Amino acid sequence: MATNTAALKKGSPPPREKTADVIKQDPRPTEGRNKPLQIMVPPEVFDAFSQRAGQEFGFTKGSKSQLFLAMWQAYQSR
Repeated sequence: MATNTAALKKGSPPPREKTADVIKQDPRPTEGRNKPLQIMVPPEVFDAFSQRAGQEFGFTKGSKSQLFLAMWQAYQSR
């Protein structure tokens, strides 16, 4: 975005631009924040789990979490 510098005089800053309030427009839900779950597994298990998560949910951020939640739901429904 180019700033129009024609109206500027030496030593005066450009006028402040109006922007939308991004805090007010945040679409993320505030209730029920997720909590981290960290476990240590051998590298072979981590690689296999990562591969399976990518195959089922796509190789994107959050696919391992999605696979874990799917496994948890399957476990609970037994």
